[in-house]
Amino acid sequence: MSKRTNSIKITATAFCMGMAVLFAGCGGDGKAGGQQTAAEEEGGSGTAGAGAETGSKATEAGEETGSKPAEAGEENNGAAGGAGSAASTKEYGKDAYLAGIKAADYVKPGEYKGVEVKADQPEVTDERMDSYIENMLCINPDRGVIEGDTVNIDYAGTLDGVAFDGGTAAGQDLGIGSGQFVPGFEDGLIGAEVGETVEVPLTFPENYHEELAGKDVVFTVTINSITAAEPQELTDEFVKRLDIGLGTVEEYRQYVYDTLYEEASAAYEQQVEDAAMAAVFAQCEFTAEPPQAMVDRHVDTLISNLTSQAAAYGLSMPQLMEVYGMDEEAYMKEFRTEAVEYAKQQIMIKAIADAEGLQVTEEEFRQELEKLAQLSGGTAEGIESTMDTEGYKEYLLSLKVLKLLGENALVSEAQGSGESVGNGE
Repeated sequence: MSKRTNSIKITATAFCMGMAVLFAGCGGDGKAGGQQTAAEEEGGSGTAGAGAETGSKATEAGEETGSKPAEAGEENNGAAGGAGSAASTKEYGKDAYLAGIKAADYVKPGEYKGVEVKADQPEVTDERMDSYIENMLCINPDRGVIEGDTVNIDYAGTLDGVAFDGGTAAGQDLGIGSGQFVPGFEDGLIGAEVGETVEVPLTFPENYHEELAGKDVVFTVTINSITAAEPQELTDEFVKRLDIGLGTVEEYRQYVYDTLYEEASAAYEQQVEDAAMAAVFAQCEFTAEPPQAMVDRHVDTLISNLTSQAAAYGLSMPQLMEVYGMDEEAYMKEFRTEAVEYAKQQIMIKAIADAEGLQVTEEEFRQELEKLAQLSGGTAEGIESTMDTEGYKEYLLSLKVLKLLGENALVSEAQGSGESVGNGE
């Protein structure tokens, strides 16, 4: 795959993630994933909230900084909330958005219907189904916590009835018997069931942090979920307990197949759309560079996104970039390259939309706001007040054009080239 195509995918992903950042202040909890808390032993690791590679490197860097969980959480909340505010209040020139330019002045898209792409048809193998079912059989067994389980918990620690710094966390994964938390904490959860809240009194070790060393504290812990080390037996009774309107193993297996096939089909469609987009972009003729204001806007989106990700690990964005061996000059150069490529992609999308008479109506935009409000638990008005409205409309327009390209692409089998979808975990 060409370097240009890679840039498209990287930037498009970053933009979509940037869109998510814009809404983070409307319903996000501002909690930082992967940070060590006072309940954890020194050297223990929390749950990373980003991609595996980014998560591991950033978590290590975050631990080296020694930042407290509370500080990391506050920084994350500010970054997430601030991204929406910054995007909606910063003034750009009118040509920073597609609505302010004539796409035909910048690009000749060439033929965009009937482009040839390769992709394997979606399928669900028996192995995939069995793996999925086995995983489900490990989730929330019909019993309390035992050693070897992994539990997801919310907890709050108090000293003499008062919450102490670093003693509160939500959505934390903990392996029972791992020794990850302070002695006595994990034992105090044995027997607790999903949804149950228990109090765990314990004494911090004498060699713990000075302010808590040797102190008696109480942790109030809620069990959100239990993942067993060994799967339960697949029976009709298990199926009924799922409370999804099914009563037999046979019905459940069909339900799983339908669910996985729907996911595989969606992944297949996305693969076809992405491949068609890359093929069309590769044959575009750009007659002018994107407006500087548009490039600057996309650079700001990338910075906002990465700032939020970095804050989740108690890092600043420059510190996160340092993890990957990039100083400010290097990463700003990379950001600008990505922003130019993405601006070109968006201008191409607008040119195709103009040719096809595609647009995002006000009614469609309002419907999307309502969907976002339901997902975030906020209101449509609140979300709109913190979002980059024109930028989000561009995103919705790109979905329409991607669908058009995918539906009109000529698809052939990838023939085991590693491009297949629907068979992975």
